[in-house]
Amino acid sequence: MAKALAKTYFDVKSFPYRSRRRFRGDSRYALQNVTSGFESRIDNSGDDQALLERICAAYIKALEHQETAREAHRSSQWWQKQQTRLRPAMQALKERDITALRLMYSNFYRDSCSSGLISRTGMPWAVRSGTIKDIDRHFYLGDSLCCIDYWKEQTAGRFAVTDLAGPNIGNPFGVMLDGTLVRFEAPYQHYCANRLSTLLGAGRRRVAEIGGGFGGMAYFLLRDRQPLTYFDFDLPETIALASYFLMKAFPSLTFLLYGEKPLTPEEIARANVVLMPLFEIEQMQARSVDVTFSSHSISDLPSEFIAQYVETIGRITQGHYLYIGGVPGGKAISELASQRRDMRTLETRVSGWNRHKSTNWNGVEVLYRIGEH
Repeated sequence: MAKALAKTYFDVKSFPYRSRRRFRGDSRYALQNVTSGFESRIDNSGDDQALLERICAAYIKALEHQETAREAHRSSQWWQKQQTRLRPAMQALKERDITALRLMYSNFYRDSCSSGLISRTGMPWAVRSGTIKDIDRHFYLGDSLCCIDYWKEQTAGRFAVTDLAGPNIGNPFGVMLDGTLVRFEAPYQHYCANRLSTLLGAGRRRVAEIGGGFGGMAYFLLRDRQPLTYFDFDLPETIALASYFLMKAFPSLTFLLYGEKPLTPEEIARANVVLMPLFEIEQMQARSVDVTFSSHSISDLPSEFIAQYVETIGRITQGHYLYIGGVPGGKAISELASQRRDMRTLETRVSGWNRHKSTNWNGVEVLYRIGEH
């Protein structure tokens, strides 16, 4: 393990230099693309009062029931460590401090309110001084270009870089390529959304995501695949931020937040997007979604918690479950799936989104079929 950690450390430290060699002569490899991509795009012009009050109300109601939820649906030890940086946002949500919350959420890509949800490669120097060291620009640019190239490979070149564009919500940062701001992790999020779309049949379908983060994947899915009902089950702090991002991005869609209406088939039928705390997944009816998806959200949970999630996924899904995450978590889920009559493995493939930085970072993507066979 010590050798593996040492190799990973060396791989990451040497990545900026390897990036320069790899992209020598590539017109995209211009450090100015990073500088331009990190320019501030903050927009405080909108009136978010009603939206934020709605989010605070749902968050407070979720907290009231969070402590009595099953342990598997509470915050993990890793997430509890993030809560130190999340305290200002949590306090603003609990106290309905709309002014403070607006300042944080309108800048969430660069604010601690999104800790654990957005990778801020080099963000401290960019925020504090506005000056980016060349070594950091090489790292960030190389990382972004490797992900874009891998995205093109995984999607067989069917999309243009412009398809990775996102809304100017939360003061996003990334790499500027031919006039398009490519946010960090946008290639991965777009890939996941496209992968899910290929699993859905015609007509209105339902997709449930366990641990959707701030809504990056959901944005591409809702933008490119309609009609659709999207469910996101996550921790209250994360759902609050996802609610802000997605409700701002899609003002014409109908959203259902926790505590507003019961999670009945009738209310679900009226909604386009359902954003709920994790424990509410237990209220979903059997075979009520077509595809369930999780990305690195249950990979590192204890085995007994993984077993509980597999049981729930198997109950609510009639169609497919797509898992992307760590290899040990993937093996645990596959072993549990093999014990079920209604769940079988269709495909297993390597998930190599971070292998350009270190070959020790292994991931797996597994597709399951759920339902009567």
